[in-house]
Amino acid sequence: MDYRLEQLEDKKFEDLVNTICQKILGIGVFEFSEGKDGGKDGKFVGTAEKFPSETNDNWKGKFIIQAKFTSNSQASCSDKEFESLINLEIPKIKKLKENNEVDNYLIFTNRKFTGVKGERLLNKIKKETGLTNVEIFGKETINNRYLNQHRDIVKLFELDKHHIPFDFSDEEIKEIILAFKKQLSDITEDIKTKAEEVKYNFDNIEKEIKNEKNSLSKEYYENEILLRSYSDFSKIQLFLEDEKNSDLRDYYFDIASELGGLITIKRDNFVLFEEVFIFIYQKIIDGNKELNGGKRHIFTLLHYMYMNCEIGLK
Repeated sequence: MDYRLEQLEDKKFEDLVNTICQKILGIGVFEFSEGKDGGKDGKFVGTAEKFPSETNDNWKGKFIIQAKFTSNSQASCSDKEFESLINLEIPKIKKLKENNEVDNYLIFTNRKFTGVKGERLLNKIKKETGLTNVEIFGKETINNRYLNQHRDIVKLFELDKHHIPFDFSDEEIKEIILAFKKQLSDITEDIKTKAEEVKYNFDNIEKEIKNEKNSLSKEYYENEILLRSYSDFSKIQLFLEDEKNSDLRDYYFDIASELGGLITIKRDNFVLFEEVFIFIYQKIIDGNKELNGGKRHIFTLLHYMYMNCEIGLK
């Protein structure tokens, strides 16, 4: 489960990190009061109970714990902003090492951890500080390795209020939407003839029954799908049929298949089906300025998938 850690505040994230460290290092973890931390938010002295594993090779000595919080859900360890934060930490780590105050340095962040850049920053810290035992934990590790395995922490910090019901390949949808927005003015059609061709089997499907099966409200269906999106369905089909968009067409069918399966499995996380549309829409646009001016096409594409019976029950 992907918890929306960016919805926590800075201090709350620090508390979360120290609580996780109590699980993997030991109950002796204590946190520092707010203020200039000198490169430390938490501290532990001893032998780690479960880090890096539950073997006899666990790290030992003086542990310094650092939490790096961001409210940007799209933030990554490859961002220049995070690299700048690391550059500011390095002198602090060097000073701690010179004063014999640290043997192990753990950095937790709710940013995405990107392998190549993340490892490069990790090696930079080790090289410039002379400290061997250094680790950076991104939000994937925090979510998958620690929160999903420690439901008591999830309950303590009320993280169930901040979770993503399911995750998906949103980058592929973004690429399709951006290309569709760019080509839209060039897509021409004979509306009268094309309207007859582009039925997507609508006449053969009892839409009222489909909507009832999927708990899609009549108001949403009429006001959002029919009134706002339906007129662009033929343009989406022309866009996908164009051979120059063959790669994007493959993306479309991949993501439609992925979303179809995920929605089936995670449907109980939502009451009405329009909530599914809104969740996917918000997940795609979150922090993405490239989609400005084309956000409406996200709903159009999702409605097209629904009406084409690629997502939702038939």
